[in-house]
Amino acid sequence: MNTEKIKRWGLPLSLVVLAVFILSAVWWPDNKGDTPPLESTRVNLALRETGDRLLDLAGDSTSTIAPVRRKDAHTWLLRLEHPFNYDSLPQILRRALLRQSIRMDYNVAVLRCKDNELILGYSASDLELDGEVPCGGRDLAADCLNIELSFLDKVIPQPNPWKTSFLLLSGFLFLAALGTVLYRRKTHPIPEEAQLEENDPKQLRFGQSSFDFANQTLWVNGQLKNLTFREAKLLNYLIQNANQVLDRERILEAIWQDEGMLVGRSLDVFISRLRKLLQEDENIKIVSVHGVGYRFEITPFDASK
Repeated sequence: MNTEKIKRWGLPLSLVVLAVFILSAVWWPDNKGDTPPLESTRVNLALRETGDRLLDLAGDSTSTIAPVRRKDAHTWLLRLEHPFNYDSLPQILRRALLRQSIRMDYNVAVLRCKDNELILGYSASDLELDGEVPCGGRDLAADCLNIELSFLDKVIPQPNPWKTSFLLLSGFLFLAALGTVLYRRKTHPIPEEAQLEENDPKQLRFGQSSFDFANQTLWVNGQLKNLTFREAKLLNYLIQNANQVLDRERILEAIWQDEGMLVGRSLDVFISRLRKLLQEDENIKIVSVHGVGYRFEITPFDASK
């Protein structure tokens, strides 16, 4: 890739790569956030903590909390012999479960002990969306109540405060890359006639340049230069004999023999012109060999520079 292309596309490509990297970091699954396998001990501790906190808020710091009972593989039951504030239950239970690293979705049902009739209840996922406790503000008339906790087979999505910021940053980087490309196309347009066809068999490539002898055109670092017939003929001869010492008589005979006379000064003038045309290609040098002639040196192009 030549210097002109690096200047034109280097910054936009860097911005796009950075934006893609940020997006991949945001969406890449984090195994550390997965919910561990559900264990009865952790659920038991969370429910007992919930019961203790609810009784404390009700002003009861002496009553004994009954053992948590497991009804089936996904359902646990906590029995409270005294009324409690139902509006406080969702947040207290949620925090207790998170402290035990339990993030699975669940349903909560408040049942009357004597007949197991459902009085109140909610779904954790619905509560996350709505932010309000269903049937909140109601009094619990019964003295003895069971809190039934039933887990579902999915994880409650946890809000990521950084996600929105990263998405906005990625969007900004994409827009910045697009804006850079549009600005450079407006301020530094590439002339249609100077666009080099990468697969054109007529193009003779050397160093960081490309030469079309038939059309007498030369591209140096992406810049188009038009040559005269003699310049094109001389350059073509030098390229065909690159990295060789060529004596002056040999060059004059090859380029000017059809004119019927050989003019030594003409060769020096044309060599000077080619040097100016190729001066922006650091891989090309036309070296004067004292007392002999010239050597057209082509250094292999190193794309890593």
